[in-house]
Amino acid sequence: MTNTSRALKTQLFLALFVCSCTSVNAGLNKFTDLILVEEWLIERKIDLTFEEIECRASIPSHANWFGARVRLGPNNELIKPIWITLKANQLLESKLAKVRELLDNCRSDFLFLPNNL
Repeated sequence: MTNTSRALKTQLFLALFVCSCTSVNAGLNKFTDLILVEEWLIERKIDLTFEEIECRASIPSHANWFGARVRLGPNNELIKPIWITLKANQLLESKLAKVRELLDNCRSDFLFLPNNL
């Protein structure tokens, strides 16, 4: 083995080692964006204290704060603030069914692999 190839292997090993030591806290103990389906945003939070997975869906174009958005509640019921007007195609039952299916999938396991996008 030449000195050049040995040095490259050493550098590659060090780079992989440094990258593996960095921690990633995405979605842990706070909601983070998971996936955007049509205009619906699905967010996820993994609560390490209670070992629970929480997922929620909303249309973010109407408000910055989740509670002021058109959204699906904890039982997947549609919640629409009265001051928000929507286009007819935003609440199609086919879209809502797809979002509800993704929410159920999101809540079911730590590994989220969306089907049929």
